[in-house]
Amino acid sequence: MIENYIVERIHQLCERMHMSQYELALRAGMTQSSLSNLMSRGSTPRMDTVEKICNGFGITPAQFFSTDDSFPDLTEEQKEMLYEWGSLSPKEKEIWKTMWSSVKELRR
Repeated sequence: MIENYIVERIHQLCERMHMSQYELALRAGMTQSSLSNLMSRGSTPRMDTVEKICNGFGITPAQFFSTDDSFPDLTEEQKEMLYEWGSLSPKEKEIWKTMWSSVKELRR
């Protein structure tokens, strides 16, 4: 059911992004109680609520509903990062990967 999918997807993305539901609510411009109610009741949210949640994660609704972890409909910011990646030298890519690993460690 779509209700269960949305709640499970939020849990999955929070875990993957090392983000609490409280942080997601702040980033999404929602109250924590609104997000908590959605998560506990498992009700189907309105599309504007889904869009707020997507904004909180920094993804598009297409990415939210994607079932294969592909990245359809990248945001402009994501596209820019991918284009920039393509212009980096191999050494710059290694430096970036090392830096990103450090950032991921800090988030744990």
